[in-house]
Amino acid sequence: MKMPLLLFALCGAWQLCWAIEGDKQTIGELLDRNAQNPDRLILTTTPKQQISNAAKARERARLAAIEHYERVIGASAAPAIRAEAMRRAADLRVEFIDGELSHSGASINGDASKNQELKTAITLYSQLLSEYPNYSAADYVLYQMARAYDLSELQDSSIDTLRRLSREFPESKRVYESSFRAAEMLYLYKRYSEAIVEYQRITAKDSSAQYWWLAQYKQAWTYYQLDDYSASVSAFAKILDALKIQSEIRDLAGLLAFAPNDKAELVRDAVRGMSTAFSKLARADGINDYFAAKPNQFYSPVIYRELAEIYSREKRYTDAASVYESFARLNPRHILAQQFSERGIASYRGGGFNELAVTAQEQYIGTYGPGSALWQAEGVSGDHRRLIRRYMQDVVTYRHAQAQQLAKTNDEPFKQHFSDVAERYLAIITSFPEDENLEDVVGHYADALYESERFDEAALQYGKLAYEYANPERAGDSALAQVKSYRQWYRSLQENQASESDLGDTRIKVFNAIAEFANRFPDHKQRSSVLLAAAEDHYQLAAFSEVVEICLPLISANNWSDEKLHSKALGLLADSYFALKDYTQSENYYTALLPLMDGGDNELKRTAKSRLTISVFRQAELAKQNGQPRLAAELFQRSAHLSVDKGLAAEATFNAAGQLFEAKDWLQSASLLERFSKEFSGHNMLVDAEKMLAAAYQKAADPIRAARTYERISRITIASADLRRTAQLSAGNLYISAGQRDDGARVLSAYLRSYPLPLEDAQSARFALSELYAINSTSQTKWLRDIVAADAASREKNSKSQLMAADASYKLAMADVDLANSISLSLPIEKSLPRRQAAMEKAIGSLVKSSSFGFSDITTLANYELGELYRKFAMALLESEIPKKMDDDVREQYLILLEEQAYPFEEKAIAEYKSNMDLIDEGVWTPGVRKSVIALAELAPAKYGKQPKLEKVYDSLY
Repeated sequence: MKMPLLLFALCGAWQLCWAIEGDKQTIGELLDRNAQNPDRLILTTTPKQQISNAAKARERARLAAIEHYERVIGASAAPAIRAEAMRRAADLRVEFIDGELSHSGASINGDASKNQELKTAITLYSQLLSEYPNYSAADYVLYQMARAYDLSELQDSSIDTLRRLSREFPESKRVYESSFRAAEMLYLYKRYSEAIVEYQRITAKDSSAQYWWLAQYKQAWTYYQLDDYSASVSAFAKILDALKIQSEIRDLAGLLAFAPNDKAELVRDAVRGMSTAFSKLARADGINDYFAAKPNQFYSPVIYRELAEIYSREKRYTDAASVYESFARLNPRHILAQQFSERGIASYRGGGFNELAVTAQEQYIGTYGPGSALWQAEGVSGDHRRLIRRYMQDVVTYRHAQAQQLAKTNDEPFKQHFSDVAERYLAIITSFPEDENLEDVVGHYADALYESERFDEAALQYGKLAYEYANPERAGDSALAQVKSYRQWYRSLQENQASESDLGDTRIKVFNAIAEFANRFPDHKQRSSVLLAAAEDHYQLAAFSEVVEICLPLISANNWSDEKLHSKALGLLADSYFALKDYTQSENYYTALLPLMDGGDNELKRTAKSRLTISVFRQAELAKQNGQPRLAAELFQRSAHLSVDKGLAAEATFNAAGQLFEAKDWLQSASLLERFSKEFSGHNMLVDAEKMLAAAYQKAADPIRAARTYERISRITIASADLRRTAQLSAGNLYISAGQRDDGARVLSAYLRSYPLPLEDAQSARFALSELYAINSTSQTKWLRDIVAADAASREKNSKSQLMAADASYKLAMADVDLANSISLSLPIEKSLPRRQAAMEKAIGSLVKSSSFGFSDITTLANYELGELYRKFAMALLESEIPKKMDDDVREQYLILLEEQAYPFEEKAIAEYKSNMDLIDEGVWTPGVRKSVIALAELAPAKYGKQPKLEKVYDSLY
């Protein structure tokens, strides 16, 4: 730290202060001063002479005097005279060297002669004090010796000598000066602790003591250099306390008015020093503790102010503000409290500490603003009102921005912050109702209410701005804000599960606000968007007719500032018609909407496409219900084309095919079904589609494609096992009906391997297979036998299976019959006859077996064939080859014998025929019966050729 100016002034006065009373006296005068008898040494006055070279003359005189005094010292002079001579001889040397050094400004270093002079002087002073310990001017001698040491640049010795003077001669008039000089030298050489001891020799006295003000001042700075700031403060305070002030001081000028004339600058610097020491304390509020312990120090405001200014210069703005605030807080009734509060706020602002500044302004408003005693008092100045207004604006502006920032981060419950801000705006409105910016304040008040989610209150304030204030520039926007506020209020009530009554009241307010806005501001750029918002609200309430009522005029006007609003209106119309099930209109508006929607495949666009598809689909369903299959098919196909939903596209395609099937357009139906099967192979309606496709091909007389379709169905794993089985059976039969015998045989053979049951279908497959082959062929015989064997092996008594088994058995028997009949009775008869007989036995057994199934058709045929077998055997006997070596008699006897042998078989034949004919009475008329009747008529025409019974049967049958 820079040395105080006063210290330099004191140091500059050092040489002047060395001159002491009597140091220019003659020996005689010195004797008088020391109470010596003048008669002991008589001196005569010499007349004045003109001296041409004064400097040389003075030097000669000085040397002469020194020589004279040395002679006196060396003579046996009286002790007092000798002592004075010693002192004067030393003083002349010291004065000369001091003068020389002062004149030249040079250092004593390197000047041997001057050093010797000073050394001699010091020796003389020491000798004097040693020889004359009770010398009356010993304090002066010590003072001069210290001076000589200082000139010799032996400062430690000089300091010690001055200390000795103060210690040994505490009552000396030079004690304060010596202590002060010792302290100054110690201070200069940074021996601060030692310097304090010397200063205290002076400051311990009354303030009237010589050097007290300077010593007290320097002592304070010495404490400061030792970093003992508390002690420094106390030391500076003693200077101010010495002014004995008994009234409030507002500023430094008032304080200096109490200072002695020659002490004003020192007092000013003491204020600065005390404040500087306070600034170095560890705690900025140390000043509060100090003055709290020492009340009634009326100069404290000056120190507070100076300390704050120091902090400000050091850019310690918060500390500066804290000092101002502390004074105002601790001295609320002080005349400067209000001013200091304002200065504290200014300090915060100067440092850019807006949060602290606003907090301080809030405290200031609470103390001096609306509602305070000062505000209620009469005569509040206009300046103060304007300051409060400005502070209130600063606070609310900052807190509003702060709340908005908190709302972005969601770190705190920002709604309460906005609510507090709203109350601040309200305070401005109520405190300054005539404010020129009142409309702006109301606008901000409404905004804060909205941001605090006090939407109902915000709506009222926006309404005032819209319909009460005459500002057309903001009226429309304020009306719009009112609408938004009421809508938000309604949503908040919904979220909080308010009663239906409250919701209904709020809805009315919403719609009234929208209507008022739309009517009062027809040219507002947001009018369309507000009306659309109302339409959205109606839509949420399922009031779809109201949506249509709002949106249709907007669509018709076609005056869009934003194409997105056009899209929204179309969307609301389309959705409302869709909800109203007016699918024709919803299709129209979705069709108009889609080209206006943003590119890409966003969710809204997908929804619109889906609803367009559904609209067409529903129209198709209606056409289907109304019995319009052609129209329904066309609409179903269009919905399938529009659909982005594969499931809906599949359903629409299937329904379209179904309607074409219904319209008997088999080929178009089959075409759609084929496409369905390819595009939606994993669809759950695939099986139904394939069934319909097979049916369509059958209806279109295309058995091959039908068979292929059924064969595909038989391989579809998701189809039921029974469906797969019947489809395979149908495929085989259709292949056969289409002349694809190989495919039919392949499919039916595979069917029998996979599905031996149910018996009836398996038997029909075997039967169909048997029909593919030539009669009595090996393959046919094999399938016929399988039919018989399967029925015999089954425990199931299935009539159709039994019928097919009977038929197969009959066909197998007929093969045996044909074989038996094919054996002719040739010679040698003994060989051919046994073969014929054996074959007949087998055939008879087969026919008996086929008739055992109990089916009249088969049984009567078997009976008939059995009769035929006997008849043909009889005929074979009669027509058999006659041996050639027979004479006529033998031949005749042989023929008679053959007739006798053949007759029983004819009788058997007639008996079999007769057994069939007897069934006529039971109402049986079958091909077997008919053949038997004919055969009887041929064999015994006389007996069976014409019978009334037969005529009755014919009449009843034909």
